[in-house]
Amino acid sequence: MEQDRFKKTRRMILVRALLPAFAVLMLVCTTLVYYFGIYSRDRVKAEMETVVRGHLQIIDRFLEERAADLRLTSASYDAAYLSEDKNLARVLRNLQAGSNAFFDVGVFDKDGNHLAYVGPYDLAGKKYSDAPWWKAVKEKGIYVSDVFLGFRNIPHFIVAVRGGSPEEPWYLRATIDSMAFNDLVESVRIGKTGEAYLVSKGGLFQTKRRSGGNLMDPDPDFEKYESGSNRIETFTAVSASGDKFLFATGELKMADLVLVVRQETDEAYAPVVGAVTVASAIILGGGGLVAVLSYILASYLAGQLSTAERENRQMRTQLIIAGKLAELGEMSAGVAHEINNPLQVMKSEHTLISDLLSDAEEEGGHIDADHLAIIKDSVDQIALQIDRCKNITQGLLRFARKSESSMEAVSIQGFLPTVVDMVEHQAFLSNIKIIQELDPDLPSVMSDPNQLQQVFLNLLNNAIHAIDGRQSGEVRIRAGRENSHLKISVTDNGCGIKPEDMEKIFLPFFTTKPVGQGTGLGLSTAYGIVKGLGGEIDVTSELNAGTVFTVTLPIEAGERAGG
Repeated sequence: MEQDRFKKTRRMILVRALLPAFAVLMLVCTTLVYYFGIYSRDRVKAEMETVVRGHLQIIDRFLEERAADLRLTSASYDAAYLSEDKNLARVLRNLQAGSNAFFDVGVFDKDGNHLAYVGPYDLAGKKYSDAPWWKAVKEKGIYVSDVFLGFRNIPHFIVAVRGGSPEEPWYLRATIDSMAFNDLVESVRIGKTGEAYLVSKGGLFQTKRRSGGNLMDPDPDFEKYESGSNRIETFTAVSASGDKFLFATGELKMADLVLVVRQETDEAYAPVVGAVTVASAIILGGGGLVAVLSYILASYLAGQLSTAERENRQMRTQLIIAGKLAELGEMSAGVAHEINNPLQVMKSEHTLISDLLSDAEEEGGHIDADHLAIIKDSVDQIALQIDRCKNITQGLLRFARKSESSMEAVSIQGFLPTVVDMVEHQAFLSNIKIIQELDPDLPSVMSDPNQLQQVFLNLLNNAIHAIDGRQSGEVRIRAGRENSHLKISVTDNGCGIKPEDMEKIFLPFFTTKPVGQGTGLGLSTAYGIVKGLGGEIDVTSELNAGTVFTVTLPIEAGERAGG
């Protein structure tokens, strides 16, 4: 029983006190880790966007510079000068001195005829009026093409500018070294799996992809990151190879090309996963440690509470015993007087028998029939008075006997009259009438009869003491059922209780009796007993009019026991 109470107390401390705080702590930590993971993931995406934005600027600046070189050349020379091969060769050398990205250069008239060309291919005299780049530069004045094959049938891309006047335009075109441009684009290095490449709006590779993909090959992942906006976009997708990548895409300003930077998600988010894993391990480890410490703390507190409860029970038991002794002290005078009456009767009968026996001895030992009948009646009367004394002393001993608490079904109809019998003679001596008003169909209650006896003996003795010395003293005991409870009231028409004493009436060692006549333990003991039995005890009083003590006890358990 003690072990079960200890476990129940420990479980209550864990569930009601420690578990909610632990749950809140774990919820807060989990929320922090969750949002830390989101923040870190967003930071990885932001860093990828920064890489794309910076690389877009580098590539655009490279193309702008190459276009600016051609525009400066077209502004410095006229078409006639550049149409001579030696002059054009000198211009190419100057351009290559500024940037080794220039591969060749050519001059075109307003109709798309190739006037002069310096480079490794035989392109002079070719007509380009139907070429897409030609139409674009005529319209825009400056144009950077996609990678295409052209007359040379080799993948390449060009930068072209318009020169001359609007009436007599001519055009200067330079081919950009694909290897140099490819190195510029691929200069992005992000971990082991990170790579950068350019894709046309038609979905063809414009630079080689390190993980596989040659110039002008279709990009199998193009549909995943195709974009028509100018902003940089980041997203996660599974590539055609089945690997999961973090992508970031952005469009060039100088050309209709898309820059793609991608990295495998396992590598991209590795720091995030590592940090979240460490944080989760710390939280779980800390949570486990907190759980163990909570269990230890709950066990310690449960042990302390069990010890305190055991000491409290011992103290309550001692208080009940002290209350019993106090009640015995108050009852002793009445009991002594009640026992004295049968003793006087027995003494009178003894004297009568002695006289009759003396007469018989004087008459030679002969006892006549009348004297014998008188002696028999005296003996019967002595036996009757002995039984009366026995009942009085046994009732007193039963009340005073120290016994363990024992719950059993108690029938109020038979219980209350027995308690009244113990104080009825004392009430008679004080000219007090005890009236019992008990409903005939009262159910039994599950209670401790010894403790319950002490409660009502105390209430009856207090009522008798409150009336003592008054005319027409009356104590009324009522018992009846009210819903699922049994209510028993003890009412007296005595002196009542002062209003300022009402709040202290159940406090230990508080008494309204004169010094030497009360211990102040009776009502506090009764209060503790009734509370321990699962009931309530209340008091109402009016000064110089009387007092009512009401004891309310649950009857459900009693009905089950009786059934």
